[in-house]
Amino acid sequence: MMIRALFPLLLLAAVPSAALAQENSEAIEQASYSRASQVQYVLLGTVPAAELFAPSFLAAVPESQLRTIADQLTAQNGRLLSVDELHYTGDGMVSFELVYERARAQAVMQLADEAPHQAVLFRITGVKRIDDTPQKITAELAVLPGIHGFGIYQLGEGGPQPVVTDRPTQQFAIGSTFKLYVLSALGREIRAGRRHWSDVVTLDAHSVPSGQMQDWPIGTPVTLQTLATMMISISDNTATDTLMRLLGRDALAAEVKASGHADPAKMLPLLTTAELFALKSGDPSRIKAYAAADDAGEAKLLDQWAPSLKPDISSMTRPVAIDSIEWFASAQDIANIYARLRDLGDPVVLDILAIHPQAAPQETDYWNYVGYKGGSEPGVINLSWLLRDKDGRWFVVAASWNDPAKPIDESAFAALAARMLAMLHP
Repeated sequence: MMIRALFPLLLLAAVPSAALAQENSEAIEQASYSRASQVQYVLLGTVPAAELFAPSFLAAVPESQLRTIADQLTAQNGRLLSVDELHYTGDGMVSFELVYERARAQAVMQLADEAPHQAVLFRITGVKRIDDTPQKITAELAVLPGIHGFGIYQLGEGGPQPVVTDRPTQQFAIGSTFKLYVLSALGREIRAGRRHWSDVVTLDAHSVPSGQMQDWPIGTPVTLQTLATMMISISDNTATDTLMRLLGRDALAAEVKASGHADPAKMLPLLTTAELFALKSGDPSRIKAYAAADDAGEAKLLDQWAPSLKPDISSMTRPVAIDSIEWFASAQDIANIYARLRDLGDPVVLDILAIHPQAAPQETDYWNYVGYKGGSEPGVINLSWLLRDKDGRWFVVAASWNDPAKPIDESAFAALAARMLAMLHP
């Protein structure tokens, strides 16, 4: 349920070379311009990658991967037309822009010290659409299968204020983004003095990946801060379930309701990750029975089935019951829970959310703060950010796509979400 390569076409790098010798600096500067210009022809497929890139780079990023990324860029932005805005910045580094029909991609490259000064690092740091608009993003979303929507909000004193939205109240399956509610409930317990980040608990059960703690021994002592950090930063399911059992269903339900969730009955009872995957991978009759029950009935069924619920993700290659066995929220709901997390005023909470911002370098450079949580499984994706600009204004961007028929194209949706972020600044 962790999105491991949110912006694969924006992050492309091998290990850079050592510091460059000063006596070669002029030669390398001259080579940097010709090498940067050569990128266009490599991405177009008219020049072999081995002519531009050093063996060390191609060992990490083979030509087939370059071709895939080049094809994605072309599909999303039109034909690659030229290389522009070349600037040598020293130490073999050159920045430039790849000019597409519908976008300009910012890139950097570093050359090896030794002739023929091949590239040892190449990174696309961001893609900025030319004359992009909310209407264009909405139109591109509209042709995707299934249901989808997004919301961009500014957080003010009176709650989240919509900036641009499309289906902002639609309830979507959101995958692991539900863990924001667990973090918020924990944060409130800590603010009230009932718990402390340094409190130690022991792992008492395992869930399934994503994460690492499913491989840790039962009985391992771990602090609440470690559990929360693992839950958000790598979407660790075992850490999540440990916190959920500690907090209890009642406290979690109270947090969902206090956040202003528009349809808590659809969200509650809040399933642990082990429960969700056990139901989805288990007896189909249980899925039907659970979907037909009310909240109280669902809770009774979970208690009744608990001894026999065994989570298994090995067979989950296609969407399963994403309209019933899930965690649900709208873009507005996600803006509300992010507002509550911000309003806690706890730097630990904000630090945890910011560990893996899942944003292109151009975004992390622009924003003073970037917090993130997302979720995915077959047929489900949600990407959600909490942002603060250099003027101290807070924003939320939340985007979801559900398709009950087949797995979704996460890369295509991530590219659309990146454009939503980019619309908030020059």
